[in-house]
Amino acid sequence: MPGERPRAEERLRVRVAGRELELSHLDRLLWPEDGLTKADLIAYLVQVAPHLLPHLRDRPLVCTRYPDGAAGAGFYQKDAPPGTPSWVRTWPYRTREGRVIRFLLVDEPATLAWLGQQAAIEIHPWLSTIRHPDRPDWVVFDLDPGPQASFDLAVEVAFWVRRVLEALDLEGFPKTSGATGLHVFVPILPEHPYPVVTEFARRVAVLVERMRPDRVTTVRAVASRPPAAVYLDFLQNGLGKTLVTVYGPRPRPGAPVSVPVTWAELERGVDPAAWNVRTTPARLARVGDLWAAAAARRRSLAAACRRLGMGEAGGRPVRDPGPVPDPVGPVGTRPR
Repeated sequence: MPGERPRAEERLRVRVAGRELELSHLDRLLWPEDGLTKADLIAYLVQVAPHLLPHLRDRPLVCTRYPDGAAGAGFYQKDAPPGTPSWVRTWPYRTREGRVIRFLLVDEPATLAWLGQQAAIEIHPWLSTIRHPDRPDWVVFDLDPGPQASFDLAVEVAFWVRRVLEALDLEGFPKTSGATGLHVFVPILPEHPYPVVTEFARRVAVLVERMRPDRVTTVRAVASRPPAAVYLDFLQNGLGKTLVTVYGPRPRPGAPVSVPVTWAELERGVDPAAWNVRTTPARLARVGDLWAAAAARRRSLAAACRRLGMGEAGGRPVRDPGPVPDPVGPVGTRPR
């Protein structure tokens, strides 16, 4: 970023990793309570680009833009907007209704800087890439504490998810959500279509809910959930469903960031608010990209599906799920 910031109404042409782009309104406050501006968002995205880009490459994006700051109204951006630079990669996707969406692809720092210029605070990548758009290479579990539940309880539930996954010979990798909960990602080979992966995630979630029905719920309707339970959301595994990217900021006070954590860190206790736009680069410098290890350990889901009683014929889940076999057994207060 230039040493001297322009006035809000001025436009500035800069070069980012060999690309020239125009920036404006750099003094606009995106997190007013924290004094963080659009310039700070752009600087953060460019700084973490070496760690972030590998996890976005070739994945269609859904962005949430906040032109009036994190406290203002945001809107989703799927289609590349008018004025998108010619060097920004896009990928055309035809919906069932016949509409063609030009999804943004991010594979260079300048595109991240341009997203920052668009006040795209939240970046949500697909769970699949354009090489196999209908077959995800992640399974995700979104752990969302209810109004009377705590982050510590979400950690407990994450360990229960881990226990079920380990019983199925799979690995789960946690990251903070950047809000009040946790995400557990399971790296898989892109062998199965989204409906199969969603059904697999549902069965895992049912097993976890069965462990502690007083602490875990899979009920989607907010009004029907126990307020002191953690909502274990498996429905984010559908085609086009997304979660915030690793190292992605959130439009919340403090400018928090979704960061990978180790199970050992969760065991010791973490404060998710400690990682934000200001502090995350220092964590990356200290521990490196923990998510790289996750992305490198993809496994087949086929054996786990069979162990959960999924009748998978031609890549399709059974119509009647029936009872879910339990590969785990009794559960204690904190599985390890």
